Amino acid sequence: MNTVKLLEAIVGAEHVSSAEAYRALHAGDQSSHHKVLPDFVVWPETTAQVSEIVKLAGERQLAITGWGAGSSLEGNSTPLRAGIVLDFGRMNQILHLYENDFQVTVQPGIFYKDMNKRLAQSGLFFAPDPGANASIG
Repeated sequence: MNTVKLLEAIVGAEHVSSAEAYRALHAGDQSSHHKVLPDFVVWPETTAQVSEIVKLAGERQLAITGWGAGSSLEGNSTPLRAGIVLDFGRMNQILHLYENDFQVTVQPGIFYKDMNKRLAQSGLFFAPDPGANASIG
């Protein structure tokens, strides 16, 4: 079975793209680093899906690059070589807030501004603020 079909079996056909427009959008972040067009962009929703994609990538010897908002200025989400970009936009939830410990467990696609809106309800905030449009992952 080809790679696209295997990825579609994991996350659904609507959450996998090899279209040039999506690949170009995910070829690099806001940094000046050289852009590398990935082979596929995949939008997982669960940790289990991410695990399956990582397993498949290992079997097929495909590179994986994580993508949050693509707002990095340091090249954090720029692929070093073609392969799979995991766009974590669908993984954008606060999983648990430990108010007494001042800790929060989040998914990688959550935006700082959205996380801080929720934390503010408990009188808390996440201090490092690289920008309202940045995501954790």
